[in-house]
Amino acid sequence: MISLEARMDLLCECVNIGLGRAAEALNRMCDSHVQLAAPEIRIMSRPSLTAAASGRCPAVCEGVFLPFTGPMMGMTALAFAYGDANQLVSGLTAAMGIEDASEAMRADTLREVGNVILVGVLGAMGTMLGLHVVYQPLSTAQNLDPLLSVADSCRTVSLYVRAHFRLARFMVTGDILVVLAQEGFDALMAAIDAKIMESAG
Repeated sequence: MISLEARMDLLCECVNIGLGRAAEALNRMCDSHVQLAAPEIRIMSRPSLTAAASGRCPAVCEGVFLPFTGPMMGMTALAFAYGDANQLVSGLTAAMGIEDASEAMRADTLREVGNVILVGVLGAMGTMLGLHVVYQPLSTAQNLDPLLSVADSCRTVSLYVRAHFRLARFMVTGDILVVLAQEGFDALMAAIDAKIMESAG
């Protein structure tokens, strides 16, 4: 019988590797050192998710949302406070020589940052555990409603991952959140168990 502690240890390792890869990509993109806090990983229900998200992420934020399907189905989100998102996008467009970026360009820049981070995290988890991830189109919103709507439609939210990061050059902080449907969580746990058994020989 594989313990929950062993499962969570391996899951944390997968998330950390994904965050590290995302940080490297973001570092190259932003030319800024990326500081990552240890991720918070919890199994929780929908009401708990709402409380956790509202207690840590601003009610009004700039969010980039990436749904995904395959065995590990769910949604991941990148959330910035509005001022931080504005500062980050202004810094990145200025670095490209664009001093007065259009709203469309600003939105595209934020989406690209979200894409780099979110795909990096999910991709590493999928690769390590042998789970194919199919990415759906990105979307944006000024709150976390898209993530919470997915949680509602799934009825049960099994996994909550929150990682806090800071871009030193721009003095910007953000949060990464991942939710899985019950089926996605079951597939994730099965893959983790298989990886642990494989490592044990």
